[in-house]
Amino acid sequence: MIDLRELKKYCNPSYLIIRNDKIIVSNKGLARLSKDKMKEIEAEFGIPVIYSRVFEEISERMGRFVSKNNIISPKDKVVVGLSGGKDSLALLHLLEPYKRKYGVEIHAITVDLNIDGIRPWNETNKNVKMISKTCENLNIPHKIIPYDENVVEMSKILSKNSKGIDYSPCFSCSISRRHILTNYAKETFNCENVKIALGHTLEDNSDTIIANILKGNIIKALEPIKNFDETKIDFDGLKVSLKNCCMIRPLLNISEEKIKKALNECNIEYYKDKDECPYSRVNGDGIRKKSHEVLKNLEKDVPNIREMVISSIVNSIEHYKRN
Repeated sequence: MIDLRELKKYCNPSYLIIRNDKIIVSNKGLARLSKDKMKEIEAEFGIPVIYSRVFEEISERMGRFVSKNNIISPKDKVVVGLSGGKDSLALLHLLEPYKRKYGVEIHAITVDLNIDGIRPWNETNKNVKMISKTCENLNIPHKIIPYDENVVEMSKILSKNSKGIDYSPCFSCSISRRHILTNYAKETFNCENVKIALGHTLEDNSDTIIANILKGNIIKALEPIKNFDETKIDFDGLKVSLKNCCMIRPLLNISEEKIKKALNECNIEYYKDKDECPYSRVNGDGIRKKSHEVLKNLEKDVPNIREMVISSIVNSIEHYKRN
């Protein structure tokens, strides 16, 4: 672990992502770093100092988004839902400096789900071992928690007992993750200022809005910060309890392409977990995938179409609140 007192002789560590094997610059100006200082740090601590303009860009975008929406407060306890995919892994790295800036305590939880017998996040998976090693390098506690109920069967039960609603396995998957994450948060911290952090991106938000329109549902957007009440969902006798929680989504204004490029430029390995799930956007053929493809095609002519979709819904919500 790097001695922060020694590092402060060269720069402001609050604007760096500090790993045991490398240092990533999140804001070169505020960190007060020059090329010469970066070389001095490398010589002093024996690890590379990496600067990526794209990584700095997504860090600045997230920082402004967090400040604007009051997403993180000093001394917060943050539980990150960590699948190890590019989005959740980027989120974990981008949150790391908040340990120094705000005194935030961060824990990472990987939920080992059962997707009809497929277990992409089982602790024996080499990719999950990579996730654990990344957390170790970031000095962030990491835990893998198994959930043995079959999320595919859970969704079938809900669909069977509902009138005209077809629940996808993604719904039961999200419920199961929230069940595990909120239970862990309550059992570990037992205090009010705990937040569940998820790596939802610009694409996730805009895809969700279009999917709701195509399904004839109430149009909803993912929110940067939202409080959920305690509730229980009954899967025909299997009752899943969801504790009350505060959920945060700091990456909602950042695109997946920017995240992917930033991680690649910083040589941060991530798990292509969506390739292993048969119901993911990559492998599935549901409304969400169709929504994603519609917006992807529109982006060719209207590069900021996703921001426009989100802005339209947010502005509409505010309009009807006022009237």
